[in-house]
Amino acid sequence: MSLFADLRRRFDLRPAKSLNLAGSPARNRPEVSSPTDQPCGRREAHGTAGPDAMSCPESSTDHSAYLAIAEALRDGADVVPASDEVGRQLAADGVSLLEALDGLSALYRSIAGGEPAFAAVRALSSSWAEASLVYLHSLSCEDPLTGLSSLAHLRSRLGELYREAELRGTSVPQTHALVVVEPLNPPGTTPFDRELRLVDVAECLRIVFCGGDVLGRVGSRRAAALVGREPNLPEQVETARALITQWRLDTDVPQLARIWIEGLPSSDEMSGRVLDELARP
Repeated sequence: MSLFADLRRRFDLRPAKSLNLAGSPARNRPEVSSPTDQPCGRREAHGTAGPDAMSCPESSTDHSAYLAIAEALRDGADVVPASDEVGRQLAADGVSLLEALDGLSALYRSIAGGEPAFAAVRALSSSWAEASLVYLHSLSCEDPLTGLSSLAHLRSRLGELYREAELRGTSVPQTHALVVVEPLNPPGTTPFDRELRLVDVAECLRIVFCGGDVLGRVGSRRAAALVGREPNLPEQVETARALITQWRLDTDVPQLARIWIEGLPSSDEMSGRVLDELARP
C-alpha cells in the first residue's frame, strides 16, 4: 500500500470519489434525462455562480480551488507553496481533510497520472490543520488542556490596562506585573509530560492568585499571571514556588521551575513585544 493510500485509509475506509479535472465530482449522466431530474448548479472558485466550474448537489466541495496546484504541476514548479495555500483555503471554506485529500488525489491522477507527491500531501494537510486550529482556538479564550487564558486574551487584557491607565493618569509598570513560571523539565521529557507539568503549574497559580488575576499560557513552555503590584507580591511568588516544587505527591523529586516577576514596559506596544519574547521556545 502506498503512503498516500495508507494516509487516506486512516481517515476513511470508503473508496475515493471519482473527480474530474474541471473540479466537480464525475457523474455518469443518463443519455436521456427524465422530466423530474434537476440540473446541476454552477459555481466559481469561492462558491459564487459562474459558467466554468460545475457543482452538483451531492458534493459541496469546490474543486476549482486546486487550480494553483494544477498550474504548478503543468509548469513543473514547486507544488508545496500552492498546496499550502490550497489547504488553508479549503479549511476556511469548511472542507473536511478527507475531501481535500480526495481532490488532491484526483488532480494528480488527471495531470501526473499517479498519486500525489508526499510533499504536496504534507503541505496541504499541515496548512489545513493549522487553519482549523486557528479557528478552534478562536472559539475560546482558554487553552482547553490547562485552562489558562490564551496569549491573545492576555495581550488584550494588557491593552485594556494601558488604556485605563492613560485615562486615569496612572502607570501600568507601577501598578501591575507579570509573574512568569517556566517548569524545568529533565532531558527526555515527552511533550505529553510537559503539558501535564503546565497543568500542575496552572493549578498552583490559581491557588495563589485567586483574586481575578489573568492567568495565561505564554508559548509552549511558560505560564504567566498578570497581577497587581501589591505589597505582598514577593510572598505570593514564594508561595507559588513552594507549591509548584512540592505539588506532585507521587514522587519525592522536587519539581523544579523558574519563577520570576517580569516588569511591564511603559507602552502597550512594548508590552506586546515582551509577551512575544516570553513566548519564544
